[in-house]
Amino acid sequence: CYSGAAHLLSDTTTMTTPVVISRHLHCPICKTLLTEPVSTTCGHTFCKGCLDKHISISEPQCPLCQEPVTTKPSINEVMEALLREFHQTQLPNLDLFCGERDAIPCDVCDEHLTFKAVKSCLICLLSFCDEHLKPHQSMARFKGHKLVSPVEKLDQRACKTHGRPLELYCRRDERCICALCVKTAFNLCPTCVHSSQALLEKEQQEIQEVFAALMEVLGKAEEVLLAPLEDGRRCLEKEMDEKTQQIRKDILKYKEAIEFLNCTKNEEDDILFIQVKSGLCTVNVALDAETAHPHLEVSADGKKVRDSGVSHDIPGGPQQFDLVGGVLGNPCITSGRAFWVVEVGNKVGWELGVMRDGANRKGKVSYKPSEGYWAIMLCAQNMYGAFEDPPVQLHLETKPQKLGVFVDCEEALVSFYDMKALSHIYSFTRCSFNGCAILCCAVSGLKSKHILR
Repeated sequence: CYSGAAHLLSDTTTMTTPVVISRHLHCPICKTLLTEPVSTTCGHTFCKGCLDKHISISEPQCPLCQEPVTTKPSINEVMEALLREFHQTQLPNLDLFCGERDAIPCDVCDEHLTFKAVKSCLICLLSFCDEHLKPHQSMARFKGHKLVSPVEKLDQRACKTHGRPLELYCRRDERCICALCVKTAFNLCPTCVHSSQALLEKEQQEIQEVFAALMEVLGKAEEVLLAPLEDGRRCLEKEMDEKTQQIRKDILKYKEAIEFLNCTKNEEDDILFIQVKSGLCTVNVALDAETAHPHLEVSADGKKVRDSGVSHDIPGGPQQFDLVGGVLGNPCITSGRAFWVVEVGNKVGWELGVMRDGANRKGKVSYKPSEGYWAIMLCAQNMYGAFEDPPVQLHLETKPQKLGVFVDCEEALVSFYDMKALSHIYSFTRCSFNGCAILCCAVSGLKSKHILR
């Protein structure tokens, strides 16, 4: 029982050893107080059993710093002595326990480990030890309670009807009563009646004050807890409004693009039709032979390109693709909106898109936005993709033979459409053209039709 008491009271009795010392008396392996402490040559201390087990299942080295353990560690006598003194400081003062004859126990302590009562409260009808008496000495709501030396059989001082202290004497019944018995009692001492009524009024006022203070604290706590939620709600509403406005802009943008597609789907002369309907200026696109890879052959009118399989002696320069089979179109797009149609037919592979002026054309070109390219592609006859970083696979229901490309310089947008199916294929947003965008294609035998600005 003595050792159990030492364990249970380690948190409630006064310690003479500083808390910071106990932190250094724990084994780094088992995290408990050291048992048979041994120290390695590197200066770290462990339980003997823990260190032996560690060395038996792993390398003979320190678990903390991995320094080799070349000799068998011996018991650290200084640490063992310090542990003995530390254990002595944890033992409780047995004089505080309720074990003496006629000693009144604390009504709040655990029944298996009870301390002596030092005071009894005639209002609470309970006896308290030093530890459990602290609320009566520090809390305002216990200020009016009457504390006396420890009293036995406090239950006999309580009203059996109301459970309150017996504070009055009823002459008619010749017995003690509580303040709540005043309504049915007669022939009370006037001083007792006035005292009881004053006590009732005081308790009522104290209860009201406690509840008022509690409501004030709860109100402030509610404001503190709800404030972040309210801020989050406003942020979400703002974000939703911004996204809604952006979606509406995108819908209008795509509607305009669809109108362009509807206008051109059945017309042989796309430029003439769109010019009449929308009043836009038109500019024909011509493939620039000076930018074409040496194996690509551009027609004399600049409308077709094919892979001849042989290198052509075409004057090249810094504008020419020298490794990938690419070719650019003229003129550049510097502002406004533009739309053009490119026929790819039944080709098994092609790349089509828009390039930022000044983007790299030498060596192994990477067709992705970070390199100044916004393009889609077909490979292996039926695999479509968009050159994002990383690439995005596209799933098309039909094989497009005529592609529409839409560029909006102000909105930094590049979109691709299937002209026959009248469907949207893919869109690049936040495109950084840096003032100029150019048609870019890498395919055998493409026919570029025209461009609008």
